[in-house]
Amino acid sequence: MIPLAVTNPDPFKYSWWLASRAFGITALLFVTASTVLGLVMASGIINKRGLKAKLMPAHEYLALFSVFAIAAHGLVLLGDKWLKVSVTGIFIPGAISYRPLWVAFGIVAGWMTVILALSFYARRQIGVKRWRMMHRAIVLVWILAVVHSLGAGTDAGTLWLRIVIMASVAPALFLTLYRWLPEENRDRDVSVPGTHGDTVIVHAHHDRPTIPAPSEGRRRQPVIPAPTPRRRDPHQ
Repeated sequence: MIPLAVTNPDPFKYSWWLASRAFGITALLFVTASTVLGLVMASGIINKRGLKAKLMPAHEYLALFSVFAIAAHGLVLLGDKWLKVSVTGIFIPGAISYRPLWVAFGIVAGWMTVILALSFYARRQIGVKRWRMMHRAIVLVWILAVVHSLGAGTDAGTLWLRIVIMASVAPALFLTLYRWLPEENRDRDVSVPGTHGDTVIVHAHHDRPTIPAPSEGRRRQPVIPAPTPRRRDPHQ
């Protein structure tokens, strides 16, 4: 069922609904950006020393922006005269009569986003290892947010929203599958010829290549040190 107020030609009569949808899509984009950036840092794609530390504040701020956008997405609905939603309907899954299942997905995703975002500041009390395992649930948050957007939104069938969602699905799905790959499949060593005819092994997560020991069938050429120049005696 599509709200009759949305079909009214006067946008000011359903401005609360439009504002809520705008905040909801913004929250989805922030959650997607935070998820993608987190997967990039956790997948081992970034090898440059110190780059992860520089990207961590961006990941943190994106998560906080997601919390603010989600809060605005729900609170703005309190002003919608057609929906007539209560505070309970915003914060408790299943307490709203409008598409309760799809809205419940969004409420659960919102609470999980708040918990995961704020847990960053309590990771020492939680334990870094335990916090990292808990932080993997961000992928589930992103899935619930996408399902909520497609099921609860009145504009879910529009082309522009599908393009936005598909543009966010592609990188997140790729990085998730890449992270689930076994280490031996995504961290293979690459053998390349060296400058002196030997074989150099380049590791996926090491900056310096290593040169293997010479095989038994191949004799290594001895290294002849350069002659040291003789100093001239000034008394001669």
